[in-house]
Amino acid sequence: MKNTMTFRTKLLGFFFLAVSFTAIVGLYNYKSSQVLMRDMTRLLNQTQEITTIYNELDQIQLTFEDYLSTRSTDSLQAYYNHSNTIMSLNRRLQQEVDYTERGIRLKNITGMISHYLDIVDQAIIAKRKSKVNEYREGYQEAMKEHAYIGNYIEEMMSNDLSNSARQYIEIQREVDQSTALSYAMFAISVVLISIIIIIFSLELTKPISKLAAYAKEVSMGNFDVKIREQKASREIGILYQAFGSMTASIRRYVNELEEKQRLERKLSEEKLNNLKMKSALHEAELMALQSQVNPHFIFNSINIGAKVAMLQGDNVTCEYLENFAEVFRYNLKGLGYDASLREELSNVEAYMNLLVTRFGDVIDFRLEVPEDEGVNNFILPRMTLQPLLENAYIHGISKFEQGGVIEVKVRKEANTLFITVSNTGDEIPPEKVQLILSRRYKKEKAKEKQGHTTGIGMDNVLNRLRLFYKKEDVMDITYSEGRTNVILKLPLKNKNGKDKEHV
Repeated sequence: MKNTMTFRTKLLGFFFLAVSFTAIVGLYNYKSSQVLMRDMTRLLNQTQEITTIYNELDQIQLTFEDYLSTRSTDSLQAYYNHSNTIMSLNRRLQQEVDYTERGIRLKNITGMISHYLDIVDQAIIAKRKSKVNEYREGYQEAMKEHAYIGNYIEEMMSNDLSNSARQYIEIQREVDQSTALSYAMFAISVVLISIIIIIFSLELTKPISKLAAYAKEVSMGNFDVKIREQKASREIGILYQAFGSMTASIRRYVNELEEKQRLERKLSEEKLNNLKMKSALHEAELMALQSQVNPHFIFNSINIGAKVAMLQGDNVTCEYLENFAEVFRYNLKGLGYDASLREELSNVEAYMNLLVTRFGDVIDFRLEVPEDEGVNNFILPRMTLQPLLENAYIHGISKFEQGGVIEVKVRKEANTLFITVSNTGDEIPPEKVQLILSRRYKKEKAKEKQGHTTGIGMDNVLNRLRLFYKKEDVMDITYSEGRTNVILKLPLKNKNGKDKEHV
């Protein structure tokens, strides 16, 4: 027959038994200690009271004699202080008087002290009234009374000491008996509790150890283990049933997870193929952008170089062709190669030198870059700035006979790098700005010729920046103080939290 008693019932029974036995032992120890402490306190208080009275009596006699000899106010005040103290003690002793031998002695002492204080008071009054004979007689009588009371108290203290010694021996015997009994009761309680704990531990640990063995087999992958319930308390039985149900559930879940893993593997393969297709599309798009380099620029540059060589001589021609070679070499590296800001600005300077050589003083080019190694090593897509400068010249200052200013300004603020390409000229209509930033302007102007530009254009620059930084808000176009400003807002950190610096 199964044991239907729960562990809770057993533990509560054991707890109440242990608490009851411990409470009995503790109560016995408490009562014994209280009795012993009361007896010891009584002995000490008796001795202390008599000793205090004896000392106060001596102080009264000293201050009394001092006043008679010096008539000092301080001596008189000290006498009254000690007199009040001993009178208070005397009243307390009168309350402790009983019909025992010691009680009778205490009654005699209180009477003698009262008589002694009356004699001293009369002598002091006589001294204050200068009645020499009366205070001399009072002093002699007080001396005799003081000596008699002192001898009487000393005899009583001697008797108290003898009685205290006997009582102390009896108290010590009671302490030894109480201690031995306490130890015995404590040992019995320890043995009893230990036996009950061992029984409980065996009843609890034996089935749990078997359950742990079953759990070890399950952890090794054997979900078909047969679990036999143990004859133990109700909680253990429930634990075995729950473990059996859990094992069966794990078996089902493992089968479901294997099927799910197979499906996820298939989906992962499909996602990988999709990513490869997207990568191929991006690569094709970059190649298409690179192939859009306008051959008009190459043709015009070579033609101007030939004319300069013919008109001005070799030095100017050499510088012009070197700048042209630098720009062309930079373009030949391809759009798939990312550049540092230093490389991009170097290409911009070479390009602007070509324009200045070609068009003369009508172009005022300015460049403002902070002396910051992190800024100069900042990574951005190749051929980002040159199309913006082309646009600033063609659609900006080239429309004015007197020319104008093209400026590139770089500044770092918090976690963003701002690159501003500005030019003097007319304001771009707000609706056109919206079309450019929404990448709809190129579609509407697809049939129009692009002029002497690289063919990459602002739309492609915007698209490449958004692809590169995984961010939409990378460009803004404003107009202030007679200048059109194309502002690039590039994050200094990528998605992984690392700085975009050239390695």
